Amino acid sequence: MKEGCRRTLERAYLILDGEEITSAERVTIQEHLEACEPCFERYGLEVEVKRVIARLRGCTTCPDELKAKITTLLDQA
Repeated sequence: MKEGCRRTLERAYLILDGEEITSAERVTIQEHLEACEPCFERYGLEVEVKRVIARLRGCTTCPDELKAKITTLLDQA
């Protein structure tokens, strides 16, 4: 991945995470995404994943057995 693409996507992901950016940065990111199809696709996938996670948040509970397994693995790390 080109350095410019990497930097642009890093800034674009901050937007998805709710970070504030300047209007100039937003325009620069938008222009890059419109001109660079791989970045546009990658960013679009990230947006869709965030939507799915937000929609499913709180809908399904994690089984106690899985919670215990995760806790054990984290304690071992």
